[in-house]
Amino acid sequence: MNIPATWSRDIWRRAAAPTIPAVYVADGHMVSEATEHHADLMGSDRWVVDYLPGRHLTRVQAKAALQIAIAPDKPEVERWSAALGLTSAEALGYLAMSVGV
Repeated sequence: MNIPATWSRDIWRRAAAPTIPAVYVADGHMVSEATEHHADLMGSDRWVVDYLPGRHLTRVQAKAALQIAIAPDKPEVERWSAALGLTSAEALGYLAMSVGV
């Protein structure tokens, strides 16, 4: 366990925040109980996430996309978005556009 010597506001916020719900893979579908968004395996480690149509992603990228859908307010969104080749504003914009579709 790595305990920081100095606790900044950001460290306190992350320590107090609940954990991010898990992402599960079953029968070619990537889902989480925390969101209705999902990813489907197209074959050869190519995944399509419902709110990012037309993009073929790796398993790691698809998981990052679902994590954004699960926890869009977390500081990790910037890192997850970068894994998709997007800024956090772009990823959150795609997510917002998918609401109600």
